[in-house]
Amino acid sequence: MAVSEIEHRQVIVIGAGPAGSAAAQRLAEEGIDVLVLERRAIVGNPAQCGECIPNWGEVIGTFKHLEDHTWLKTYFDFPERLRLHRLDNMRVFLPSGKSFNFGLDAFAGHRLQFDGYLADKAVRAGAEVRTSTMLKRLQQQRKANRELLVTNEGRFTCDYLIDASGSLAHVGRLRHGQDPAFRPEDQVPTIYAQVKGNVPETFDVFLGSVAPSGYAWIIPKGPDFANVGLGVRAGKLKGDLKGHLERFCADLNLEIVSFGGGWIPMGGPVKQMVDGTTLAVGDAAGLVMPSNGGGISQAIISGCFAAEAIVEHLTNNTPLTTYEDRVRASMGPALKNSLRSKNLGYAFMRGDVLTELILRCLGPIGGIKRAMECEKPLWLF
Repeated sequence: MAVSEIEHRQVIVIGAGPAGSAAAQRLAEEGIDVLVLERRAIVGNPAQCGECIPNWGEVIGTFKHLEDHTWLKTYFDFPERLRLHRLDNMRVFLPSGKSFNFGLDAFAGHRLQFDGYLADKAVRAGAEVRTSTMLKRLQQQRKANRELLVTNEGRFTCDYLIDASGSLAHVGRLRHGQDPAFRPEDQVPTIYAQVKGNVPETFDVFLGSVAPSGYAWIIPKGPDFANVGLGVRAGKLKGDLKGHLERFCADLNLEIVSFGGGWIPMGGPVKQMVDGTTLAVGDAAGLVMPSNGGGISQAIISGCFAAEAIVEHLTNNTPLTTYEDRVRASMGPALKNSLRSKNLGYAFMRGDVLTELILRCLGPIGGIKRAMECEKPLWLF
């Protein structure tokens, strides 16, 4: 493409993660021209999470008004080849080593395969995905009354823009800087490793000094293979996270094969998910559960809702803000409870002794389980 050329598309999606691919597929199925710009050379690589993927039963058990959404139900019917290991149980370990066991309806996947599968579905529906294309800046062209998207691979304009760029919310950052109304707050650094060794059958979460103001995890992905990681509030651990993760794995006699990492927005949803004709979805909208770090289901749901809002806007001139209304109606209660649990943890779980005492007082069913499932703990008001 020549430097002077400007390519116009009906909808541009920034990011080919689960949110971006879901939005692109939903739009393409309605015959809408959609282009996905992905900064990575390979969709899904490197991964930036623990790779726990919820099943539909887990989704409708957490969020509201989804039981009759046929498109989403079908979307969550993932093929067996993506299901590396069933995650039927979760164990939460206290600092003393005592653990509580809870049921779970999820599976471990490999994000390279999972994200690639979702992007391929979007392409088959008619969307276009361009990799190695990074959004560098947004340029206002006042005379033309439009906003120009400047990338390393050309310049673009669009009628609608979907920000599915992840926790750092590149569109919101480029347009509004650090304004928390448009960009997620409380960005928590995470690091994970793919490991080999004697790994558990369960999804294990560790609380206490191993991951202060955060958690460590082990997510089995198959025989003798797992994703092990740490998510810790910035500044709470001395030194670099990689060294702490290496020691954690060494204590468990696990051999590290590769590293990855990223950021998780733990401050709850942004105050404004719709900015003109731009809709923020997934992590870019802060739609992550602060008490457990889960975000894949919210990403897919919000991507679908954003696409449907654009379709309704084109068809019936329905306000795009209906997207945010649907997100808050479906996810708002669970996200609010999850944020509340995280804030209580930040405030009171200081040191292993106090953390142990509080978690034992909360108990497995009325407290810890409900916090991990993003429900309000029964014993806290």
